[in-house]
Amino acid sequence: MSTVKLLLADDERIIRDGIRSHMDWERLGIELVGAAENGKEALDMLKSGPVDILLTDIHMPYMDGIQLCREARKLHPNIKIVVLSGYEEFEFAKQALEFAAMKYMLKPFTSRELEAVVLQAKQEVNGYRRAESTLQLTMKRLQESLPLLRENVLTRLVEGRMGEREARQRLESLEIGLSGDRFAVWIVEPEADPAPPAGAPPGGSGAGELHLLMLRDEIEAYMRNRKRALVFGGLNAGVVCIVEADGDDGSGRECGIEGGGAGAGDSLFDLADRLKAHVLDTLHLSVSIGLGGVKDGLEGVAESYREAAEALEYRFLIGDASVIPVDYINFTSEPGLTAVPDKHIERLTTAVRLGNKAGIRGELDAVFAAVRAHPGTPIGDIKLYMKEFLALSLRQLLQSGVRLKEMYGKEFDPYSAVDHYRTMDDMQRGIRTLFAELADFVRDKRGNKTRSVIRRAVEFIDAHYKIEDLSINRLSEELQMNTSYFSRLFKQETGCTFTEYLARTRVEKAKRLLRETTMRVSEITFEVGLKDPFYFSTLFKKVTGQNPTEYRERAE
Repeated sequence: MSTVKLLLADDERIIRDGIRSHMDWERLGIELVGAAENGKEALDMLKSGPVDILLTDIHMPYMDGIQLCREARKLHPNIKIVVLSGYEEFEFAKQALEFAAMKYMLKPFTSRELEAVVLQAKQEVNGYRRAESTLQLTMKRLQESLPLLRENVLTRLVEGRMGEREARQRLESLEIGLSGDRFAVWIVEPEADPAPPAGAPPGGSGAGELHLLMLRDEIEAYMRNRKRALVFGGLNAGVVCIVEADGDDGSGRECGIEGGGAGAGDSLFDLADRLKAHVLDTLHLSVSIGLGGVKDGLEGVAESYREAAEALEYRFLIGDASVIPVDYINFTSEPGLTAVPDKHIERLTTAVRLGNKAGIRGELDAVFAAVRAHPGTPIGDIKLYMKEFLALSLRQLLQSGVRLKEMYGKEFDPYSAVDHYRTMDDMQRGIRTLFAELADFVRDKRGNKTRSVIRRAVEFIDAHYKIEDLSINRLSEELQMNTSYFSRLFKQETGCTFTEYLARTRVEKAKRLLRETTMRVSEITFEVGLKDPFYFSTLFKKVTGQNPTEYRERAE
């Protein structure tokens, strides 16, 4: 703790000098900040800086000790006051008690008596400081935990784990402003994992979390002057808004979605749609928003949240970057999807065997068109339908020697992948890629071309390693192969990735130039297809264990 500061005020010089010079203040851990000869001078010293202990006489010119104590208490409410007096009168002691003097000492007194009183005052000062420090630490921890407490309460609210009365009490205790009678819940979810914000560390989940924080802050700022809303981190990968919705049922029909009408700017649907556009403009982030219905009371928040989550699932059918009210979901009793037509499976597997990628695309387009022709089909049924379609198609392809584990590894499961596509378009692209890769595999198996293709790839790298932007995409395009499939074949045959092989090739060429020429390292960098000498040196040392200069010196 910091030093305890003491101020002495006494009009008798002999008293001042005696206390100042005969007390070992340093040993006591006390700093004597001044010795005033009257109350007015002492008050000026009190105003100039903090004082922990005031040692003052009662009778002094210009301002007596009683008045000085009153002013000292105003300036420093926690100051410890010791009153000195040569008058043994109860009235003075009584007045001293009025301003909470801790001690009233009669003159004359010994150094030992004064030391005992001063040490007692110091102990009380340090006790107060410890208590204040503990209180500040507690308050700091409370402030730091408030966001977590707030999120916890709001999460329990949307999960339906609190009744109306408990919810009101907890929101009030945390000073969470949600005082309306009708509420709607929105769930705002980014469409894809965005690139890290500027300045964020690359990789890891931190970038995604930072983006969600930025999204939450942006939504809070946007809603602040438009609707009373509570915004907090979602239970999954989005942001939840609890919107006070008095006077609005949240439906798109009220805002003229079906036929126009006045008041469009006031509807919850339009507000959510403008929020979506605002997030795209400010954060360059596409989002979809699921809108739950307007409900009465805080107990209705959980039902609205469930509806918002259900609405957001229908992004699978509607597509990315959508605002989806729950009452837009088309529930229907008409017949849904039936068994997958055999003709599509036959045509698709034939196209795979022939390597006909246009035929693969055409058959899959027809299958997905049939699915989209039944918009009322539950999403779960659509996914089961596609799993059945995959199972029947892959079973037929087994006759062509297709082995998924040979292509993708033991852990590959095309059926579980169906459950993780975000939209119908994503699913269509993913399944199309799968069958295109199967077509490449069947073609290579039939012609035993794998080693031939990789040999051509290696020859291409050896001939074109000087090209700065040489990439696996360019090489697979040159060989007319699917990039991901070619990447797996290359590693399977060479034992390393394309990037590793290209790096080793460039280093081997550089080693020859270092041995046989006097070219500078910077010149060799460009000669082997790189443009950054520092990166080249780092790569060279990673492969050889030496930097280029060391290698040249040892080779001479």
